[in-house]
Amino acid sequence: MATIYHQLGIKAPLNDVYKAIATAEGVTGWWTNTSGNPETGGNLEFSFDGHTVTATVTGNIADKYIEWTVGGNDGEWLGTRICFDLVEQEHQVMVNFQHADWREASEMLAHCSTKWAVFLLSLKDYLETGSGKPFPHDIPINHSAFN
Repeated sequence: MATIYHQLGIKAPLNDVYKAIATAEGVTGWWTNTSGNPETGGNLEFSFDGHTVTATVTGNIADKYIEWTVGGNDGEWLGTRICFDLVEQEHQVMVNFQHADWREASEMLAHCSTKWAVFLLSLKDYLETGSGKPFPHDIPINHSAFN
């Protein structure tokens, strides 16, 4: 199994960081158009120009932790877990991110690692400046359809 790890500090109140990750409206502001039930056991849908990723909320502890487990028929993402561990530290909130349980290291994992970095920086901008760069307005990393 392979895992993508990232960490970043966000200068914003802990509850604001939590809401940006744990609500559909929040996620839409920095990642992509999101709908569904963000409570534990609920399902979320993340839309990318005709492709939808479906995930079950498998962890949601207020101001501490959010976890989504990808279902549906999403290829290499199927069964992976997207995790956000939040820790207040030195006047910021550290977001410890994992996209865990990939079956193997692959080109798609490498692509997604870079894209997660782009979107986590969008999360930081969303919270610190009020404006993120969610899909399809994110920074492209190559010239393919899912850049």
